[in-house]
Amino acid sequence: MIEQVMAIDEAARAQHGLVTGEQAVAALGPYRRRRWVTERRLIHAQPGVYRLAGAPETWHQALKAVELSTGGVISHRAAAEIWGLLFPSGYVEASIKQGHAAKLHPPAIAHRIKDLRPDLAVEREGLRVTDPARTIVDLGLVVPPGLVASALRRGVSKRLVSLADARHIRERLGRRGRNGTGILGEVIDIHLLADEKAESELEVRFLQLRKRYDLAELTLQYEVWAMGRCVARVDGAVPRLKLAIEIDGFEHHSTPEAFQRDRSRQNELVALGWTVLRFTWTDVVEHPDRVAREIREAIHRLEAA
Repeated sequence: MIEQVMAIDEAARAQHGLVTGEQAVAALGPYRRRRWVTERRLIHAQPGVYRLAGAPETWHQALKAVELSTGGVISHRAAAEIWGLLFPSGYVEASIKQGHAAKLHPPAIAHRIKDLRPDLAVEREGLRVTDPARTIVDLGLVVPPGLVASALRRGVSKRLVSLADARHIRERLGRRGRNGTGILGEVIDIHLLADEKAESELEVRFLQLRKRYDLAELTLQYEVWAMGRCVARVDGAVPRLKLAIEIDGFEHHSTPEAFQRDRSRQNELVALGWTVLRFTWTDVVEHPDRVAREIREAIHRLEAA
């Protein structure tokens, strides 16, 4: 009996306090398994899955119960929360193969997916989870485009997913008529590829600005260091005068995190004696004369000081 209890405990420890019906029968036998259920030493969590009495109920346990019950993969909003792509809301969602019967206890949700590849799932926090790129595609099915865009930005900033990853999975699944890829395509094209292109185009515009308006001292993508640390990488600078030039609109400046980061970085630059000029992408593209004039005026002012 002690060995049987130890076998149940060992299985549960590896599965967030859960055991499957098959594991319970293998350890206890069918008669004792039924008795443990009657005595509530094993408590139903999802069809074919039990929680060991005394094991604390957690969100990860709820997710694991769905995974064990369906043989599926944690996905959609639940996977996004695990990867840190969405703020935690406690969703319990999994993707299962099309044609697989699953009657889950609420609030768990099962998505039947034709092209599901459980063997390609990623292990994370003791769960089988869709990888970040696939997770973002799946989000297009269940959340507004704005949240998909936010998740993709977070994924890129956390280095969990690259634009190339997102484009690849969008193209691969899109050829199969996969829902959600359309929204991801719009997000990439509108929110991220525009930024990606703009960075290289900004450099071209700055080079043209420097040549046309005789701003030879203007250095692009200049790193400001202090106390052995890179304080900021500014879009343009006149280093000898500690004049920094920042362009809003080409590097994800629209998110709250980016807005806060930009302001904190500017404060650090000012504290180090730098003067910061801020322009918008529209200023550089449509009003280069004004941008050049303000940069030149700042240079003259700083030289006179």
